[in-house]
Amino acid sequence: MSEKVKKTGKFAIVLGVILAMVGVYVLMPQAKAAQISSRNVVISDPRPSQTGVSFDFQGNTTATTTRCIQMQFCTTATGTCTTPTGLSTTSATKVTSGWNVFNQANWTLNNSTQGTLKLTYDTGENGGSGSSWVVGNITNPSSAGTYFVRLNTYSDSGCSTAIDSGVVAFAVVSGVSVSATVAETLTFSISDTAIGFGEMNTSNIRYATGDETGSTSEPGNGQPSQLSLSTNAANGAYISIQDTGNGTNAGLYSVGASKLIAATAPSGVSGGTESYAPYAKNASGLTIQSGWDSSGSSVVSLSPQLFVGRTSAGSGTVDLAAKAGISTSTPAGSYSDTLVLIATPTY
Repeated sequence: MSEKVKKTGKFAIVLGVILAMVGVYVLMPQAKAAQISSRNVVISDPRPSQTGVSFDFQGNTTATTTRCIQMQFCTTATGTCTTPTGLSTTSATKVTSGWNVFNQANWTLNNSTQGTLKLTYDTGENGGSGSSWVVGNITNPSSAGTYFVRLNTYSDSGCSTAIDSGVVAFAVVSGVSVSATVAETLTFSISDTAIGFGEMNTSNIRYATGDETGSTSEPGNGQPSQLSLSTNAANGAYISIQDTGNGTNAGLYSVGASKLIAATAPSGVSGGTESYAPYAKNASGLTIQSGWDSSGSSVVSLSPQLFVGRTSAGSGTVDLAAKAGISTSTPAGSYSDTLVLIATPTY
């Protein structure tokens, strides 16, 4: 009689929504200030009270000498600016990567005023199309909700003579079903936040199911978890995927057995071999990115990768699935993993 090694695998899927929103227009006090077009902000972690969060600001600025870039964090897009509760910017730092048009080495960050950050450069640099600048080590607001950053560029390092202005929105979210409605819209939800492989053996590929018992055959349409995305962004939106694994490498990890079943490409999963891969199937209104279908070559990692998306306003769904295999030497134990899904629209 062949020996059966019992293993269980399940997921706790953390849904994160990053709203990179542009197109919220306000009347600024400087009559000659131009709008920063195609603007958005991408944050590294959308969860409440998270520390060490980076904010990547992007947009088309005026091609004239700029000596100050101001970022003011507010609870509203217009009117009196109230700093969001729990937000902390006084330990913010200048991130040295991700900049474009402006040279990060030339700019100095002033974080002395809570809720307001200023980048200054006495000599100045010309703005231009595709400008970007990144600040980090910010603590998110303590409550879920939509917040705003009012952006202004100035021709003087004293930040008084305006060149450009604009507002971007970002969402702080927790939980599973996430929706945000401002002038621009994004709705992102997931049907099941815990899927599992159940008892695994060396004979077959095991597929995750919504009831966490697993199956030797791929589950049907809408299973085991269905992602739904809707946006009015003219340039659509995408969902990226990243893994937590054991904190160092991606995969299914057993704390008790101190063992990682390393992540592989979907095409590389087989019975009798330690392998594990999330993938996408049954897309409607969304496009599965190359390498992420059931026979794809993409491997989930600790860094975000484009998973599915669309290039115009609208809605769509896609199934998030996973399959795995084990070998005869895989230690017994309870294995688990966390997948982080981030939705980002571009207006």
